[in-house]
Amino acid sequence: MNLRFVSLVALLLAVPLAAAASSPALSIITPRGVQRGLQHELVFSGARLEESQEVLLYFDGVTVDKIEPIDANQVKVTVTVAPDCRLGEHVAQLRTASGITEYRSFFVGPFPAADESEPNNEPEQACAIAFNTTITGTIAPEDVDRFRISATTGQRISVEVEAIRLGTILVDPFLAAFGPDGEEIVFQDDTPLLRQDCFVSFVAPADGEYVVLLRDTAYGGNPNAHYRMHVGNFPRPTIAFPAGGPPGQTIPVEFVDVAGGAIKQDVVVPAAPPQREWLIPADDQGTAPSPVAFRVVDLPNSFESEPNQNIEQTTAVVVPCAANGRLDEPGDQDWYSFEGKKDQVFNLEVFARRVNSPLDAIINVWGPDKQHIAGNDDSGGPDASMRLQLPADGQYSFRVLDHLSRGGPEFIYRVEVTTVTPRLTISIPRIDRYSQGRQQIAIPRGNRFGTLISATRVDLGGELRLLEQNLPPGISMHHQPMAANLAVMPVVFEAAADAEPGGGLVDLRAAPVDEASRVTGGFQNRASFVLGEPNNTDYIVCDVDRVPVAVINAVPFKLEMVQPAAPLVREGSLGIKVVAHRDEGFTAPITIQLPFRPPGVGAAGTVTIPENETEAMYPLDANANAQIGDWPIYVLGTAEVNGPAWVSTQLATLKVADRYVMVEMQRAGCEQGAETRFVGTMTQVTDFEGTATAELLGVPPNTEVAPIEFDKSTSEVTFVVKTKPETPAGKHGGVFCRVTIPVNGETVVAVAGRSELQVDVPLPKGEAAPPPPPPAEKPLSRLEKLREDAKQIQENQTGKGNRQ
Repeated sequence: MNLRFVSLVALLLAVPLAAAASSPALSIITPRGVQRGLQHELVFSGARLEESQEVLLYFDGVTVDKIEPIDANQVKVTVTVAPDCRLGEHVAQLRTASGITEYRSFFVGPFPAADESEPNNEPEQACAIAFNTTITGTIAPEDVDRFRISATTGQRISVEVEAIRLGTILVDPFLAAFGPDGEEIVFQDDTPLLRQDCFVSFVAPADGEYVVLLRDTAYGGNPNAHYRMHVGNFPRPTIAFPAGGPPGQTIPVEFVDVAGGAIKQDVVVPAAPPQREWLIPADDQGTAPSPVAFRVVDLPNSFESEPNQNIEQTTAVVVPCAANGRLDEPGDQDWYSFEGKKDQVFNLEVFARRVNSPLDAIINVWGPDKQHIAGNDDSGGPDASMRLQLPADGQYSFRVLDHLSRGGPEFIYRVEVTTVTPRLTISIPRIDRYSQGRQQIAIPRGNRFGTLISATRVDLGGELRLLEQNLPPGISMHHQPMAANLAVMPVVFEAAADAEPGGGLVDLRAAPVDEASRVTGGFQNRASFVLGEPNNTDYIVCDVDRVPVAVINAVPFKLEMVQPAAPLVREGSLGIKVVAHRDEGFTAPITIQLPFRPPGVGAAGTVTIPENETEAMYPLDANANAQIGDWPIYVLGTAEVNGPAWVSTQLATLKVADRYVMVEMQRAGCEQGAETRFVGTMTQVTDFEGTATAELLGVPPNTEVAPIEFDKSTSEVTFVVKTKPETPAGKHGGVFCRVTIPVNGETVVAVAGRSELQVDVPLPKGEAAPPPPPPAEKPLSRLEKLREDAKQIQENQTGKGNRQ
């Protein structure tokens, strides 16, 4: 598969980063992986890292022993990796005195590492390697790396590549293995287990040297296209069966291994869901370098029982449960049945692709009368899911099959049949136009930082609130409940002036405002490493379960929003004043933006407080259907303080209201050079005091029209429009009435009504106006036409009789 990708790290590497600045940047961690059970030195490279204070790690098993700055852009970190550390990807960030970096990753593997040795493009140049070794290298453009390993008959040879998963730059690896006779034994590009990365695993058919070839699928590459290639006699299963189990239980699990057959083990399921769903395959020959998917869910496992090929031969299960099965061969389909009561509601969710199965599942349901009542293919991404409300008491059946009627040992599935249970998670959305997609909370001492918190509700309604707990000392959190019809809320964090710099990973949680609900939701964010097309779609990601929060060094400016005294009304506009408090000597321009906008409210992308100035107006507008209410808003600002520094205003309130007046305007027209009048009936919607102004705008050029004043007692307004000979002729449909109304010492500005102006070219002098066209004949109705036809026939017959 040859896809185009954009790597976040590639962009960072391509753009020079200023030194000694505010917000730190982390571009890469090298080496890209380490062996577990040993101490290692990692180098964190990026920009503005000289004041690094802590490595934030999201998964257990790695301990930081020492942090030593190398220079402003590099830090050496000594870590100890536990012998039982989880294999695979680990996510890290650096916390410095001036901020928190982006997410970056490194990998933990089971084997010692060795560097590739060039040249190794040709078969005779293949590098000799030993079993159970991790080869580290890069794939340059048109590069082909070859390695040779000695094996005996019947020995398992497994090769797995970490490349695109390293999250550094575009690379699409391709693997092939050749026997002692030079013939190709196996090749692999993409896999359901590793997606863009790949592996091969086979049993040596003869004694001798085997050659492993690694290249980019399209012979592309890049000096920064790193890879880690694990070579050994370890098992490389593709999937576990069952692919999940209830917490705290010991269950038998079968790993499906394409080279060595099934590996059966008893697995102790964790008492609580792990940080990542995982299961590490191992046998007496070694340990696989990366996990297979395994769900920890509090549901009893049920298993298919053959024969269950049709509705007359079903496997009976008791719901709720997880039904586990396998489509053993092409054309296979599995049927299950359960007893249900009228109006019970169940979710049926298939896990296949999400647990590394190649199965493209379709699920269908039949009722007690054996009539089909529901079906689904891909609503859960490539996996099927549905919600089912039972129409009657009785026995229900559901069927699982592959979309293309395929089957085989790897075509495993898991159907989780559950009752409706409310669920909630929160996160910080990665919105690139706001604060560079920042997903961390770094608050300068004595200042504020605002962010958006989004919520994913499942079967949960009502307003939501954040729970204030576990915040670092000196930090307070300000927010208003998230509206029931929204999925995002603005939140401002504030650090006291005497707060000590420091921080860590916080388990930020949310709950419904209604305290009768016992649902709480935790934090889950998506660390995006490689983005694909179209539209920067996440391709290589890792989910993390806490948010980094820290107090950082003070910055030389602070922002404040002047609380608007007047509302923003529908079809209206409003400017909010933002004031910058600058330390002496700090003159840089400050770019401000409005991350949260109430429904129906628009705003400029950014506004700049110019160099050495202290305030700016941020324009807002509301459409005709803007949601009325009091909305929390904040303004986020950034300036160069030897690098980007971010602060926000306090949380203020924007009142969105209905119009104060509405004007129903008649259309008007005249000839060029003449005048006409627009008469409008004014309706007072909201009471106001004082004198307001109405203007007629949108008239064509070379047209004069004076504003008029009105008050709350006015019921009609008349605009006198004077045209000139040069006024463009034609229909001008963009004419509108704009009103400016004094409210609380400020003004409400809005469109109150719309109309159109017809301007005609005058007739030449002495020429009479042409007579009006005759009125168009009204078309006959069908009944009238029938009557007319009958009359005509009768007349014709009468005329014929007279002639005779």
